[in-house]
Amino acid sequence: MMIKLKYLFALLAIPAFMNHGYSQGLFESGAGKNEGEGKQQIEINGYGRGASYVTKGGDNAELSSGYLEAALRIKFIADASVVLFSEMRLRGGYEYGNGIFEPICRELYADIYFGRFDLRVGHQIIVWGRADGINPTDNLTPRNFFVRSPEPDDIRLGNYLFRGRFRINESIRLETIWVPFYRYSIYRFDLFDLPDYVKFKDIGNLVWEGSGGNTGLKADFMFPGIDGSVSWFRGFDPQPGIDIDHMGLNIGGIVINLTARPYRHHLIGADFATVTGSFGIRGEAGFRIPSKEYRDEIYTPGTDLRYVFGVDRSIGNFNILVQYMGQWVPGYRDMPELVLLQQSDGIPFPEPLSYTEIPALIKEQVEGFNRIIHGQTHRVIHSLSIRPSLELMYHTLKIETFAMYNLSTEEFTIMPKLTYSVTDYWSISLGGHYFSGPENTLNDMTGPVFNGGFLEVRRSF
Repeated sequence: MMIKLKYLFALLAIPAFMNHGYSQGLFESGAGKNEGEGKQQIEINGYGRGASYVTKGGDNAELSSGYLEAALRIKFIADASVVLFSEMRLRGGYEYGNGIFEPICRELYADIYFGRFDLRVGHQIIVWGRADGINPTDNLTPRNFFVRSPEPDDIRLGNYLFRGRFRINESIRLETIWVPFYRYSIYRFDLFDLPDYVKFKDIGNLVWEGSGGNTGLKADFMFPGIDGSVSWFRGFDPQPGIDIDHMGLNIGGIVINLTARPYRHHLIGADFATVTGSFGIRGEAGFRIPSKEYRDEIYTPGTDLRYVFGVDRSIGNFNILVQYMGQWVPGYRDMPELVLLQQSDGIPFPEPLSYTEIPALIKEQVEGFNRIIHGQTHRVIHSLSIRPSLELMYHTLKIETFAMYNLSTEEFTIMPKLTYSVTDYWSISLGGHYFSGPENTLNDMTGPVFNGGFLEVRRSF
C-alpha cells in the first residue's frame, strides 16, 4: 500500500499547467493487471517524422506548413499494481506563416490497481463513444482542431484529471471521471478571412473550475454478442462558444472583439456495438441540455439530440464503414441573415437605424455564428459518411479515405490518404484534405485554411 501511495503522490505533484498534448492514449488496453508480478519493466518506443503541407495561394500552390517532430513514449511497469506512462513530443518548423518550436507533454499519468478497482491520475486523454470520428458522448478532454497532422487522432488534447473504474463482474464495469481543471478546445479564428473590424482575443484555454469540477459517470456492459454503455456528464463542454468581449465605436467605425467562452451543460448518452452475420453495427446518441440556452447566452447552444448509426463490413483486405449522423434541435428558431462574417468596409445595417439598436443586431449576428459552430443551423440535420480502406502488396500499401456529406447544409468533406511501408520502421504517407460548403457554413470558413495536400515520412522505433 505504501508503494502505491508513493507513486500516487508523485503524480499528484505534476503541475496541472502543462503544455497541450495530442491524440488518444496508446496504452488504454493496458488497464488491467500486469503479468510478471514483482518484475520491473520498461517499454520504450516512439517515432520521428517530417511533414509538409501544400495549399493554394492565389493561382499557385504554396507551402503552408512544414515541420519535424520527434515523439518518445515510456511505459514503466513498477510492479503488478503500478504502471507509469508518458509521451513527450518535440515539434519544430513552420506553420500558418510562423516559425514553431514546441515541446509538448502529450500524456503523463499513473495507473494504480486495487483488486477490482483501478485509478488513473495525471495528464491524460479520455475518449468515450463507439461511433467512428463523431462521438456525441465524448465530452471529457478537448481538441486542437487546427493542428496539422496526417493522423486524425492527433487533434486530441490531454487534461489533468482522475479516472476510476470498478469491475462489478466480467460483464459490467463502472467508470467515474473528475476533471478539476477545465481546458477547452483550440480554435484559430485568427486564420479565418474575417472583416477588419472583427478581432479575436485569446484569453488562454485553462480555467480553474471552482464549482466542483467537471464530472462524468459511465456504466459499460460487455454481454455475449453486444457491448454498450450508458453515461452522464455534468460540466463545461470542451467545445466553447464565441462571446462578445468588447464592442464599441471609433473614428474608423464599429470595433468588435470576440473571445471563446465555455458553457455548462448536462449530457446523457448511450452507445452500443454488435455483430450480425458478416456486418458490424454500432450506434451512439447524446442528449445535451445546456444550463442556459442561446436565448440567454449567445455563446451557448440550444438543447439538442445528436445520434450516429454505422455499419461496417470487411471482405478480405477491403473494409468499408458507412455512418448516418443526425441532430435534432427541439427549440429551434430560424437563423438570422448573417453579414458579420463577410468582408466589407462596414456592417450593412438596414436604414434608418438608431445607435441603440446596434448592440442587439451585433448579438444576433454572433448568435448565428455560434449556431454554425454548434451545428444548429437547421432544426434537423442529416449527414452521411463513408470510410473505405484497402490493403495491398502484402499489407505494405494501404489506401484509405474519409468522405462526409451534410444533406442539410450541403457541406462536403473528403480526406484521402495513401501509406506505403518501405520497411518495418520506415513509411511514407501522401494525402489531402478538402472542405467545401455554401457561404456562411463551417466548411466555407475552414476550407481556405485546410484545403491542400500533405507528404509525411516517418521512422518508428
